[in-house]
Amino acid sequence: MNFKAFFELAKKKGITECQIFFSKSKSTKISLFHSEIDTYTISDTQSISALGIYKGKLGAGNTQKMGKDAFEFLVDQIILTATYREKEDKVGLYKGADHYVKRRTYNKELPLIPIEKKIEDLFALEKAIYAYDPRITDADNVTYTESESSSILENSHGLRLNSKSNYYYFLGGAVARDKEETKTYYDIHFDDDYKTFDVDRLTKKICDSALKKFGGAPCDSGKYPTVLHRDIAASLVGYFLSNVIADKVQRHSSFFEGKLHTKVASSKLTIEEKPLANTLFFSSFDDEGVPCRNKVIVKNGVLETFLYNRETAEKDGVETTANGSWGGSKWSTTIGPIFVKGGKKSFEEMIAPIKRGVYITEIAGLGTGMNASSGDFSCQAEGYMIEEGKLTSPLNLITLSGNLFKMFNEIKEFDNNCKMNDSGTAIGDLYIKSLNIGGK
Repeated sequence: MNFKAFFELAKKKGITECQIFFSKSKSTKISLFHSEIDTYTISDTQSISALGIYKGKLGAGNTQKMGKDAFEFLVDQIILTATYREKEDKVGLYKGADHYVKRRTYNKELPLIPIEKKIEDLFALEKAIYAYDPRITDADNVTYTESESSSILENSHGLRLNSKSNYYYFLGGAVARDKEETKTYYDIHFDDDYKTFDVDRLTKKICDSALKKFGGAPCDSGKYPTVLHRDIAASLVGYFLSNVIADKVQRHSSFFEGKLHTKVASSKLTIEEKPLANTLFFSSFDDEGVPCRNKVIVKNGVLETFLYNRETAEKDGVETTANGSWGGSKWSTTIGPIFVKGGKKSFEEMIAPIKRGVYITEIAGLGTGMNASSGDFSCQAEGYMIEEGKLTSPLNLITLSGNLFKMFNEIKEFDNNCKMNDSGTAIGDLYIKSLNIGGK
């Protein structure tokens, strides 16, 4: 798309700097219900966001319209919103860099695979779930989703950047019943390479996990050595890292204020943000057009950096970390793909010394059960007892509670199976010295 007319119009109306961001996305979703297609939707959207400096203040606008009328609307919106903004812009728009890392993020083969093949595999997944075990009475939310997106960022300084990516996922759930008990479990296969999908492998993960829940009961309440499944550990790392956002520090609402270059966690904890790693979450540049770079956030428990956009970096007199994100009306800060350094032991080796502990595999209610300011949390949980270094009886109707920051100071170790989840965090199962388990 040619934005020359937009920049000419903006300049004519007194906008000294401006930026435009064009995004386009297409997604397909197919879901089954009792061996019939229940949902088949295709969505195709595009939008334009623009921002600019007018009389020293930042203004913005967005629209889903295209063409000359859209450009006039966006320019008028920039002027209108800038006029009513009290604070003057101090950093201006980014002029660009000499080098940006490039990587293939679009798999050309994925859209060429016939949709009939994808539907066939979706039915095969549902059929395999039903056939896995007589106790599996229903296959739930069996879904195929495919998405692709592209974007162009261009500004009046001559900067022009673009990106394009795609991915797919199969989602499935099993409902298992045995006597008076009903158990469910869901899992996902997420990738951009269709050849990695295996119906039998995903079916086994879903069904085995559902069937293992039978016979669950609460354990005695108390403090236990606790191992957290990697997905739970990833969620807790996300809450932990929300405190490294510079804007939060500058507003005096971060637990890490005044703790830069000091020890904030166990020496077992090293966290890196790697937007340039070869993953589905690769990003060459942030929303300001600044080249992304890999960075260590926590090294052996020591907080190495806060995360900045250009505005918050200017306030602290440092360089941006290229985490700028445009929220539609103001700049914010986002966190890219996270890699938590794993340990040297397998899961089995890691839990071998535990005489009596718990392995938490699922939690519910963490969002409402987390106190963001204190770090105290409490949520419902399920999992298994660990006895003499082995997983034994299933647990349910228990509560997991503790303090986020104390917990990260009591890390014993991670296992060595660090897998990237669909939220962009690569992490292993996490062994904590002790957490509070509420049971019977």
